[in-house]
Amino acid sequence: PFKFLQRRTKHSGVKAIKFHSLTAPQRGRLFWSLAPLLLLALSPIRLGAQPSATQTAALLFRSLAALTRGTVVTDAKLQGNVAFVAGSDEESGPATLEARGHLDSRVTLNLSGGQRQEIRNGSQAALTGIDGQQRPEPLHNSLNPAAWFFPALLVAGLVQDTSYSVTYAGVEDLNGTSVHHFQTVRTLPGQGDAGAMELLRQLTTFDLYVDASTFLPVALEFNTHPHDNALQDLPVRIGFSDYRSAGGVVTPFHLQKFLQRTLLLDVSVTSVVTNAGLPPSDFQIQ
Repeated sequence: PFKFLQRRTKHSGVKAIKFHSLTAPQRGRLFWSLAPLLLLALSPIRLGAQPSATQTAALLFRSLAALTRGTVVTDAKLQGNVAFVAGSDEESGPATLEARGHLDSRVTLNLSGGQRQEIRNGSQAALTGIDGQQRPEPLHNSLNPAAWFFPALLVAGLVQDTSYSVTYAGVEDLNGTSVHHFQTVRTLPGQGDAGAMELLRQLTTFDLYVDASTFLPVALEFNTHPHDNALQDLPVRIGFSDYRSAGGVVTPFHLQKFLQRTLLLDVSVTSVVTNAGLPPSDFQIQ
């Protein structure tokens, strides 16, 4: 659908406003503001009909436009305070959540019991506990969304990364809110037998729920797994709320992460910085 959009844009009325005379940032803002309108005009969704790939893309573009308002975001750094709950262990302290694109991230929790950190780099992940030792995560725990805490980069990845296949599951009710439900699977390079490919499909699957009125994401769902068992699913849900304009984008200032329906992290964001040029070295795994 995105190649189709590019062809349509090239031959549409854009020339009438001298598109070629605009600067690169102006072109980017114009593209992101017009893309969802163009797609919706070209392929309206009929009530009761299953949207096509182009119509699904139109809904994602609308969500991205609601989040970024035409700003092209390359990285983000969130700071705030976090409450961490793991069984009887309850800790709190400052938190820093950083993302570079949609595949690299670093979450640092400076808790009362010591620092904990998670780094994601493509299809690799590592955890550092309070002992300061970094331990690699198995592949089956390295394929869920890295930018889970920053919806603008998450949705941008769905729009721009052709390795994602997004299916529109329809409008649903989520805790009293009408939402668009998107189901996503990522295709990774390489080949294997049918069983291995099906397992990879399951490991890369996640669900995104977007408010049907505001087009802002309200929840993200995926599975994590025990370190030694890729076949056992442990459901994770991320809740997004208290959206505010910050760093040039609209960002949730309240994040909640649930593991097996039990609250694990409760983050209150205090500051957001985007496009700071976070270097790749910040996301290296030793």
